Amino acid sequence: MITQQRGHAARWLSTWALLAGLVAGTWATAQEVQPTVQQLRDLRAMLARYENIDNAIADGFEQFGACMSNDQGSQGIHYTNGARIGDPAVDIMQPEVLMYEPREDGSLRFIGMELLVFQEDWHAAGHAATPVQLGREFGINMTLLDRPFYALHVWAWHYNPAGFYANWNPLVTCAFDATTAHGH
Repeated sequence: MITQQRGHAARWLSTWALLAGLVAGTWATAQEVQPTVQQLRDLRAMLARYENIDNAIADGFEQFGACMSNDQGSQGIHYTNGARIGDPAVDIMQPEVLMYEPREDGSLRFIGMELLVFQEDWHAAGHAATPVQLGREFGINMTLLDRPFYALHVWAWHYNPAGFYANWNPLVTCAFDATTAHGH
């Protein structure tokens, strides 16, 4: 099963890289590459276990703060995996951060993920350029943590009218989390 998933992931990422390369040479840029319906289905299937928060916790994810929102929308509640964040590699199949929207009944809905690597660690691993996954260059955050990091949000489980990779989602709410945080 794992071998099959890895083969499927490799095929999926190869298709994505091809699309990014084709699009970058024409009227669009790699920044505008969007997943196909099939790629989105594949990504969801490969990471479906995280729809259950208990599986995320079992895999080493811990809640990081309250639900995050600002005037542009929300990112939900972040669950981070310290071991993955400490590794300077980035891999769509091994996200460092999972994002969940709090619901009125107290449950959490899996809405997206964030790929994250500390800037210093990334460059110390021999990378000269900013990281890229899914044909998209990571943004840099200099304020949230004690050291700068590169990050890429992926809204694979909740539609985002601001964009598939946007930082904030205006359709996500923190209304059901009494400890909502602002920023990021």
